[in-house]
Amino acid sequence: AVVSTQSTGEWLLDNLYTIEGKMNKESEEDEADEVEKAVLLYNIALVHFQTKNFDKAVVILEKLFKLIEPLEDGLVYKICFLLVECYLSTYQTEGAAIVVYYLDKQMAAKSSDSEMHKARMHQYKTRLFAQQKCLKACKREIKNVLSVCGTTASSLFLKSEFEYLRNNFKKSCKLLNSAPKTCPSKEHIPTLYYNNFGCMHFKMKKYNLGVLYLSQALDANTKAVKAAPQGCNSTMYSINHHYQILYNYGIVLLHAGQPKAAFNCLSQAATVYSRNPRLWLRIAECAIGVVQKSQENEQIQNCKSNTVKAIVGSGIYRKTILNTSFQNLPKKCSASLLSEEPTPSLTYAALCLSNALELLPPSNSGGPVNVSALPAAPLKDVSKLRASILCNQAYVWLGLGDPLQALKPAQELFSLTSAPVNLRLLGSVYAAEALILLNRSNEATNCLAPEFVGAIVNSANCQNKTDEDDASSTGSSPVPGKVPASQETSVQDVHNVITLNSVALYCMKRDLNRAKRILAQHLSTLNDGEIPAQATMLLVYIELRQGNTEAALSILKQQQINLPTLTT
Repeated sequence: AVVSTQSTGEWLLDNLYTIEGKMNKESEEDEADEVEKAVLLYNIALVHFQTKNFDKAVVILEKLFKLIEPLEDGLVYKICFLLVECYLSTYQTEGAAIVVYYLDKQMAAKSSDSEMHKARMHQYKTRLFAQQKCLKACKREIKNVLSVCGTTASSLFLKSEFEYLRNNFKKSCKLLNSAPKTCPSKEHIPTLYYNNFGCMHFKMKKYNLGVLYLSQALDANTKAVKAAPQGCNSTMYSINHHYQILYNYGIVLLHAGQPKAAFNCLSQAATVYSRNPRLWLRIAECAIGVVQKSQENEQIQNCKSNTVKAIVGSGIYRKTILNTSFQNLPKKCSASLLSEEPTPSLTYAALCLSNALELLPPSNSGGPVNVSALPAAPLKDVSKLRASILCNQAYVWLGLGDPLQALKPAQELFSLTSAPVNLRLLGSVYAAEALILLNRSNEATNCLAPEFVGAIVNSANCQNKTDEDDASSTGSSPVPGKVPASQETSVQDVHNVITLNSVALYCMKRDLNRAKRILAQHLSTLNDGEIPAQATMLLVYIELRQGNTEAALSILKQQQINLPTLTT
């Protein structure tokens, strides 16, 4: 016998489409039975839904929903329930609300509807209100679900999700633990249990625990798929949440400081969710994290000090060798490298960031934004996402030694008024670095000028003031005249980098006195433990260029650096 490599879902669809083709041919001579055609189309949509092809299922079901009046009640409910399920699975809340409203009218007109239909309606309403973040309406529907269904697994999971949205994680965990271990809807409870626990620990910033629970969710999902009936039974498709869990797992691994493992998970998830721009950004961040870790490990192995590499010789021949490993320029990037296989490298990160930017609408498009980000909710505001992509693009191209490619996203970034202030400041830093490498030092000076940097910070303060006015009715307004607390530390870090880059730029222009004055003023604002190695190196360089050898050695001694000695 010939062994077929075709999956069960493909086999079912082929047969159903063959039947549809025959019915279409018959309809040319004799009008086909609309009821039979509707049943066939419903079955095709059902297979698409179970094989996670939600968009194709929605197209068929929307066609049926327009022609739903002459159909029998049982088929009407099946079509509507499946359409609502598809809408909720793809976060299309407006479409789901229309179908739920229609079903409400139908059930109100027919008091003979079964309790099962009423229970499903309450569950769908709960999920709909949860996605719309209407917590009061969601709480009301949860009470209805519990009164109709009792404490089943489905009802307790819904109530747990409601508490999760309220950031009441302790109660959400308690509800999950009290849920029954079986469910009549054929869902595999352990898979959902571990996945939800992993998401909750991620929200609580307990990333290592989140990694543990999500790895258990993957194992439970694999066991459930293997235990599912084989053949034409499509249960194994409906209970398989492999790629959704992989997506969650990769995000938590990235936050847990494991970029290489996160890269592997998210790269696999991208084969299914390739239209998600935020996913491509996360894959690029994983690749950047892997490269940074390897560079840090290499630097630690090659040098014991951030400033001094070694001491050689003795007596009057004793010399101090400074560490210059962070000054090595990267190799040029070849355009052909961008077609390489998924590997955690800067070249692949550049490709991922290009994909992410292509999936976003143009910045000047205007109007409401609704960008698909499955398996998560769609993106309504992409300004911060665009800023993050541009910031990473500039960094990656500088790391690849292509300042001309880095200059465009950097300039676009610091001109984005809606971007966070810390990212806009980074844009000015990257633009200045690119201009310096292009021998355009005068333009670089403008990017690092205090007036230019101050304009960025002031525009951010004005934006925060506007946000305060908009949010005053909610009582959650930020402090006027300041950047948000979540950005305060990072803005200070970026300001330090800008100052050091300004000093380095004046050193390149041979204006050593001005460079020394700016650096001394900056160092006076820092504590001894906060002085970065780059600042020490710059001060030593200035003293040496001015002929103050003793002063340079004194600076190194004041840092109390453990100087290794090379033996010959």
